[in-house]
Amino acid sequence: MRFLSLALAVGLASTAPVARAAEWEALPPSGGRIVVHVLKKGFFSGFAHDHHFEVTEWEASADIPDEDLATTSVQVVLSASTLHDRQPRLSESDRRKVDAQASGPDVLDAEHHPQVEFRSRRLELEPGGTPEHVRGTLHGALVLRGQSAPTDVAIEAERGGEVWRVRGTARVKQTTFGIKPFSGFGGTVGVKDELEIEIALTLRRGERGAPRTGRTEPSRQQSGGAPTR
Repeated sequence: MRFLSLALAVGLASTAPVARAAEWEALPPSGGRIVVHVLKKGFFSGFAHDHHFEVTEWEASADIPDEDLATTSVQVVLSASTLHDRQPRLSESDRRKVDAQASGPDVLDAEHHPQVEFRSRRLELEPGGTPEHVRGTLHGALVLRGQSAPTDVAIEAERGGEVWRVRGTARVKQTTFGIKPFSGFGGTVGVKDELEIEIALTLRRGERGAPRTGRTEPSRQQSGGAPTR
């Protein structure tokens, strides 16, 4: 199956009453995980596999103005060659093949586009939240294979001391980025166009998270890549 890989991301908010920007960072492996779910379809899909790709190289960061959480700035950068299928029913040889297809020219094309990047534009908070427990939607843009498209991430987050624990989901269509979802045997087996991205992050205050008057660009890192069968 042929798949597409993505990646995406999340950021949350500081609650201190002081007017300042705080940078929060998440790094693998202790910083959480990002998984891309690629689901099968077709009349003979029972003979195929769903795929669950974990991104192993990535970085997420957020600048959070305490006086206006809606202007929170979030950036996630993934390495397009580091998506690895965790489907337990695959043999090791099949797993290596699927991983190579994910980063190959028909999917992520990691050789020419080594990074996948998400940048937020605004954070839309749901009513009824508290300073320690928020829900909302992160609106932003995903850049994949050199193409940019609007992308939303639904998030829920809880704060405990100097740590935000964030869970989120996003849905992205492969065709939006010029990737043709695999379909074989006259369409009787293949993968769905829409992918689901599951995020679980632990954001900690970074070295530049001390009180300051200006804003800095979020730090960057990598992650990405996914297979196809």
